[in-house]
Amino acid sequence: MTEVLHWQEFLHETIPDGSLDFDGKRLQQPTSPTAESPLHLGSRLSTNGTDSGTNVGALILHSSGTTGLPKPIYLAPRYILGYAACHEISENEVCSRSLSTLPMYHGFGLLAPCLSLSIGMTCCFPPASVIPAGRSTVDLLQLFKAEALLTVPSIVEDLLSLPDDEKIVAVNSLKALSFVAVGGGALRPDLGTHLVENKIKLVNHYGVTEIGAIASIFHPGPDYDHRYLRLREDLGLHLQPIKGSERFKLIGYPVGWHTPFEVQDELERNQDNPSRIEVRIIGRMDDVIVLKSGEKVMPRLVETALMADPQIQTAVCVGSGAFEIIVVVEPSSSVQVNDFKRHVWDLVKSLNETLDQHARISSINAIIVKPPGKSIPRSDKGSVMRREVADLFREEIEAAYAELDNEVTAGDTITDTSDMVTSVQKMVRAVATNLFSESLLDFGEEDDLFERGMDSLQCVRLARLLNSALSEKHASREAKSRRLVTKEFVYANPSIRRLAQAVTQLLSEQGENTGGSTESQDTPGPDSRLRNIRALLGDCVRDIRAQTMPRTPKTPFTVAITGATGNLGANVVAQLASNPLVKKIICLVREGNSGQGTPEQRVRTALGAAGLSLSPQQWEKVEFEQCDPGHWAKGTNCFQDTQSSFSRIADQVSHIIHLAWPMDFHRTLESFRPQLRATQGLIQLARAARLRGAGAVTGRVRLVFASSIAVVRSYSDAQGSVYGRSATGAVPEMGFHDPCIATPMGYAEAKWVCEQMLAQVSQELRDEVEPVVVRIGQLSGPESGEGAWKTAEHIPALVKASQIVGGLPALEGTASWLPVDRAAKSLTEIALHAADVPLFLHLENPVRQPLADICAFFAAELGLPTRTIPFEEWMQQSCDAGALRSLEGFFRDHFQALASGSVVLDTARALAVSETLRSSGGVPQQLIAKYVARWRKEGFLE
Repeated sequence: MTEVLHWQEFLHETIPDGSLDFDGKRLQQPTSPTAESPLHLGSRLSTNGTDSGTNVGALILHSSGTTGLPKPIYLAPRYILGYAACHEISENEVCSRSLSTLPMYHGFGLLAPCLSLSIGMTCCFPPASVIPAGRSTVDLLQLFKAEALLTVPSIVEDLLSLPDDEKIVAVNSLKALSFVAVGGGALRPDLGTHLVENKIKLVNHYGVTEIGAIASIFHPGPDYDHRYLRLREDLGLHLQPIKGSERFKLIGYPVGWHTPFEVQDELERNQDNPSRIEVRIIGRMDDVIVLKSGEKVMPRLVETALMADPQIQTAVCVGSGAFEIIVVVEPSSSVQVNDFKRHVWDLVKSLNETLDQHARISSINAIIVKPPGKSIPRSDKGSVMRREVADLFREEIEAAYAELDNEVTAGDTITDTSDMVTSVQKMVRAVATNLFSESLLDFGEEDDLFERGMDSLQCVRLARLLNSALSEKHASREAKSRRLVTKEFVYANPSIRRLAQAVTQLLSEQGENTGGSTESQDTPGPDSRLRNIRALLGDCVRDIRAQTMPRTPKTPFTVAITGATGNLGANVVAQLASNPLVKKIICLVREGNSGQGTPEQRVRTALGAAGLSLSPQQWEKVEFEQCDPGHWAKGTNCFQDTQSSFSRIADQVSHIIHLAWPMDFHRTLESFRPQLRATQGLIQLARAARLRGAGAVTGRVRLVFASSIAVVRSYSDAQGSVYGRSATGAVPEMGFHDPCIATPMGYAEAKWVCEQMLAQVSQELRDEVEPVVVRIGQLSGPESGEGAWKTAEHIPALVKASQIVGGLPALEGTASWLPVDRAAKSLTEIALHAADVPLFLHLENPVRQPLADICAFFAAELGLPTRTIPFEEWMQQSCDAGALRSLEGFFRDHFQALASGSVVLDTARALAVSETLRSSGGVPQQLIAKYVARWRKEGFLE
C-alpha cells in the first residue's frame, strides 16, 4: 500500500484543490493552489485552454460525439494518475483480478489497467478475436475466475436478455463478484433495479474525457443507491447550483488546463445521503431539441421516463426544426405493433402532465415503433446518437409528421355553420383540454389566444383541428381547406370571434376578407396591408380621444415601467433603482402562466438572469403591480374607481417607460392588438396622472415608448426626398406617415401604429402627455457584470450556426451594436431628462464598426477559419443543418437589411440628451471574447 499512497499523494500535488466543493462548502481541508502552482507544462495554448507543448500530448482521446462531432482532447501525462487513484478500496478489499470489457482506446478502458498498477488488482481482457457480449462475458468471468467486472450498459442488457437457463447462470456469476461497475453510458433503470434485487453489488461509474474518471470504484454497501454516482473527493470538483432550479452542474479542473471545465450534464443530488456527494444525471444541457418555434425540449426527461417501462428497450426523441417532437421506440421483445403503440401512448398521456406544453407528445401518431430491419445508431460506448437516428429513420419520421398533419381529431366539434363562434370555441376547448394552459380554459370571444398562453405547438394543433372539422363537414372542399387553414391562419385571426369570421368567409369563398385565406395573409397585397395598418391606427386614436379625466394630487419622480421581466427592462430597473432622483419604481407585470411565480419573483428572477443585483435599500424603491394596461384603454370605470390599481398608480406616477413587447416574428399585425391596447392604456394612465394633480411639479407626464429599427427598414432616398434627410444621410429622428417604411411583419407594423398613435397624442394632448418614441437598434449583451447575451436572439444564433457549419458568413457594411446595460443607462437618461425631449429619438451606438472586423473577432474566439463563406452559401448550409430554427425566415428576408448597416439611424438628437450615448465607444474584441465564453459556459456553444 505504500505504492498506492505515493500515487495518491502525487495526484494531490497535480490537482489545484484536493477537495470536493458543494455550494461553497468544503468536505475536507483543501490544498489551495498558488499563483506559482505548475499547472501548465508548456508555453503554447490550444483552443481548449490546454498547453500544446510537447509534454502535454502523452495521450489523445476523442470526445464521444454523442451530441456533436468528435474532437481530439490532448491530455497531460499526469492525467493517467487520476485513474490510478480512482478507488475507495482498502488493502484488505483488493480483488485478485477483474475483467474489463472496455477497449483500451476508451477512457473507461484505462481504469482497469491503471488500478492494476496502483493497487495490484490484476486486470483481464477478452481476446482480440472475441467481440464482448453477454454470453462471452459470463464465460470469461468463469474462465479468468474474476472477482470484479467493469463493463458498459449494452453488455448488461445483452446478458439479462439471455435465455432463462443461461440468464440464471449469468445472474449467479454476477452475484458472486465483489462489484460490477457499469459506465460509459446510462443503464436502463429497470435493469439496474433487477441487478440490485438479485443481490448484485452494482456500482454506477462515470467519467469525462477532459477530467478522467470522477466516480470512485468501491465495494458498495447497503447505504449506496445504485441510481446515483458517488463523486470523488480528491479532484477539486465543484457542484454549482443552476439558477432557478434545484439541480446542479459539475465544474472540474483538468490537469494542464488554465481554465475550469464545465461538464455538460445536468445533475440531481441524492438528499438521502448527506454525508457523501452523490448525484444522478438528468440529461445533457447541450442535448436539447430546438423546435421550429425556437422553444427547447430536453429529450432525456421523456426518454428516461419511457425506458423505465420494462417493455421499452430504447426511446429516442427527434424533432429539431419541427413544431413538435416525435419519439422512436424500440420494444424489449417481439410485439404486436398496434398494441405496443397503444401501451406507449398510455404512458405518454400520463407523462405529458409533467412536461412543458411545447415538449409534449401530442398524438399516438407521434410514436414510431422501430421496424425490425433497422437498428438504433449508437456510439462506441453505447450512447444513442440522436442525429444519426433522425437520418436513419427519416422516412418514418416524415410519414409520422404527415400523419399528424392529416389526422382527424375533430370528434364532437364538427362545425355548425349557423353558429360558427360556438363551433370554434368548442374546438379551442377541445385542444385546450389536452395541450393548453389552464388560463385558456376560461376565455372570452374577443380574448387574444396568444396573450392567454397559446404557443406554436398549440397553434398548429388548433389549425389541424380546424382542417379536420372543415374537411369532414365539407368533404368537397377538403383539398382547399387543407391548403388554407394553417398556423398562419390562426396567427392572422387570434381570437375566437375573428377565427369564426374568417372560417365563415373561407366557406363562403368571398374574395376579400379579414384573413380567411392564408394566401392573402401570407402574401398580402400592398394596398390591403396598408389599409389594415391605417385602420388599426384609426381605431386606437379614436379610443384615446373619447376619454376624459378627473383630477387629484400626486408626487413626482415615480416611474412606472412595463417589460421589467425582459433583459433591457431588468437593466432599466437597475438603473432607476440606483438613481437618487427616483423615489419609486412601479413594475407593471402582466399575469404569467401558472408556475411562473408572483410579479416580484418574476422581476427578481429577471434581474438575477441578467447578472444584476440591487441592495436592500434599492429594492425598497421597487413595487410590483400585476395588471394588464390594455384594460385601461376603454371605458371610465378604472378612472372613477379610486381603489383601483389604475387610480393608485395615477396618483403617484411622473414617468412611464413602456418596454413590454413580444419578440415574435411570426405573428401578424392583428395578433398585436393587445399590445396596441396596452399602449392606449398607458396613454390614459399618463393623462390621468397629469390631470389628477393640479400642483404637479413635473408638468406633463413623460411616456417613453421603445420602438425598433425594424419600423424604418424600408427608408430610402425616395423617403428622404419626401421627409428630408439627416446631415449624415441616415434615417432622421422623425415620424413617417407611410406604413410602407416598416418591415412587412406584424412586429414592426404594430410598432409603427404605436409610433403614429403617440404622434397624434403629442399634437392633441400636448398639455397632458409628453410622448417620446425611441427607436432602438441592435443591442448586444452587457459589458459589465455576469449577464449574458440572450441566446434566443439572432446574433447568438448566427454565431452558433457558424460554429456548426464551420465558418462565418461574409457580411458587408457596418454594425452599431450597443451593450444592453449601456442602452438601459441611455434610456434612463432620456426618460429623466430635465428639459423637453424630442418626440422621436434613436438609440444605437454612434460608433459603427465594420462587420468584417466583428466576424474576425468571433472567428478568432471560436477557432474558425478567417476566410468567410458567401452569405447565400452560408445560409443554405445553416438551413440544411437546422441551425437557424425559428429565425430562418428572419435571416432570409430581413437580416442583411437590418443588421448590415443598410439602415443607419441618425442619433444627433439622442446624443444631445444622453451623456452615456455621447461617450459610447465600439464593441471591443475583449467583450466579444466574454460573450463567447459565457455562451460556452451555458452550453450554447461547444
